[in-house]
Amino acid sequence: MMISHDGIAWRVIAWRDLGLINAAHAVMLRDTGFFDDPVLAALLTALDGINRAPPAPARRLSDLIAAHEERLEALTPAGAIGAATLGRARTDTGATLTRLATRESLLTLLDAAGQLRNTLADFAAEHITTLLPAYSGSQPVEPTTFAHTLGGLFGPLGRITSRLQAAFDDLNTCPLGAMTLTSTGLTIDRERVATLLGFAEPIAHTFDAVAAVDPFSATFDALAALAAAVRRWLEEILNWLRTDPHSFLLSETWRDTAAEPQSPHFKPPRGIERLVILCRQVESTAAGLTTLVHTAPYGPIEATLDDIYPPSIDLLGEVHRIVEKTGKLVSGGLTPNRAAFANRAGKEFTTAGDLAEFLMLEETLDPVAARAIAALAITNAQSQGLEVSGISPEIVDSSALLIIGRELGIEAEQLGRHLAPRRFVERRTAPGAPSPAAMRRYLNEERSRVALAQTWLATTRNHLAAAATALATAAQIEET
Repeated sequence: MMISHDGIAWRVIAWRDLGLINAAHAVMLRDTGFFDDPVLAALLTALDGINRAPPAPARRLSDLIAAHEERLEALTPAGAIGAATLGRARTDTGATLTRLATRESLLTLLDAAGQLRNTLADFAAEHITTLLPAYSGSQPVEPTTFAHTLGGLFGPLGRITSRLQAAFDDLNTCPLGAMTLTSTGLTIDRERVATLLGFAEPIAHTFDAVAAVDPFSATFDALAALAAAVRRWLEEILNWLRTDPHSFLLSETWRDTAAEPQSPHFKPPRGIERLVILCRQVESTAAGLTTLVHTAPYGPIEATLDDIYPPSIDLLGEVHRIVEKTGKLVSGGLTPNRAAFANRAGKEFTTAGDLAEFLMLEETLDPVAARAIAALAITNAQSQGLEVSGISPEIVDSSALLIIGRELGIEAEQLGRHLAPRRFVERRTAPGAPSPAAMRRYLNEERSRVALAQTWLATTRNHLAAAATALATAAQIEET
């Protein structure tokens, strides 16, 4: 995929795709009997000359389409002038161009997203037993594992992959032949040209073909969602690094190593910060493009495409860059500090919620009594400035005496084991929970989901490759 910010890339892509559109349309016109083989050969020869030349220096998509048509007419023999545009207008050509470019970039992005999901799964597998406290509202709630916290990224990436596939399917329908909006009185074969360009089918209604905005807004929304999912996780990493600079070890690539003389120790995580900024820029750009298409007048969106096409090409490239950089971060740039996280996992009463469960299981107390005793014991421990590990049998017994009128006689070792962070995690064995066994099952399922997405991608690419071969063969046959 061509990624550029100099305003050239979109013209190169559009120029290339205009050649494909014209070739497919010309083959269809020959097949339906509008002109003979010599005219088709002349048009294909002219298109070959145009394709070898650099694109016209147009500022807008509509200007580029017009420039391409002018060059085609200039290179076409006198007897064939005008033949290439039979049953085709700049309106449906622009709509087709936009879908072709977006379709290709989406496949490239889906490939990168699948690689990122597998990289994250490998990363998580290395940290199935790496304890850390999970936070809510800036307060530690429960101990979990680093692998388990990545579930907050696995789930969104999987759903966004499905949304991007759906966006591809919506865009993989062909507007060509709709012309300005009512098609033509000529008996063209819209299905044939759609097939030659690799589209699943022509768009059923000609007005919808050149007026629809929802496939584009769905794409922009999915791109924004991908950037937001990555950004939220990166911001959590930054929060950890701000509160505890030793929580993660970062490679030099992700730190600002050019320290100022007055602060030689200061090496902030500039690489992650820049990636967060890029994510925010993508979210903002996607939101702006969505607003743009939603406010387009009812009818052909040819003029709107002038403002959509260049930035959407750039936007897709930026999202691809986010995905690739995030993959590089987790595949060698970021290492959780196991010891630092384990030290914090059991502090601030993160396992206190299991005290009532312990009393129900081990002392066969009813839930009401167990919860009341646990709440009182926790309050007493906090008032003494203790951590959860400091809750002793004496504290529990004094609480039980007040609640149920008797002591329980719990053993200190048994109580300590139950409230230990690692045991807390190991008991969470439900699907999607943080225990090692549950996480291994989840990661295997995640890899299976990624494999399904990759199968879809391979099938789709094979279909497009077959269509490209069919078009090239048809063009070659007619030229010889």
